[in-house]
Amino acid sequence: MTSADAAPERTTPRQPTPRQLLLGQVAAGLLALEAVIIAGFVVFYGYEVAIGEGQDLLIIIMSAVTMVVFAVGLGYTARGLLRRHPRAQAPAIAFNFLLIPLGIAMFQFAPWWVAAGVLVLGVFTIASVLLMGKLDDGRD
Repeated sequence: MTSADAAPERTTPRQPTPRQLLLGQVAAGLLALEAVIIAGFVVFYGYEVAIGEGQDLLIIIMSAVTMVVFAVGLGYTARGLLRRHPRAQAPAIAFNFLLIPLGIAMFQFAPWWVAAGVLVLGVFTIASVLLMGKLDDGRD
């Protein structure tokens, strides 16, 4: 056994195709859009508290805090997808899989275009994340 045989082979990461790069940018943009929409709800909840329209202050505050956590998480995930970080795909897919049953359920209580928008946003984001290719950092 020579010293060359004992050293593990280093693999170089595959270069993404232009299509995969574009789909990664689309996925990051869609996640950033989701983060902005959720942040808009936080602002709306804050406005509700400010004008005294909220019925239960504790529920409103906890909902707003939860939404802030999701918005920040989606923002970091979008940044990770844009930089093609290998751990960014899983949270993007997981969050958007939650949007699918939400969008279906929203057809019962929301305008059809809002429910359809949530459903389409979730499906398109999942598709773009999956089609952007495997993100690896060169290690097997």
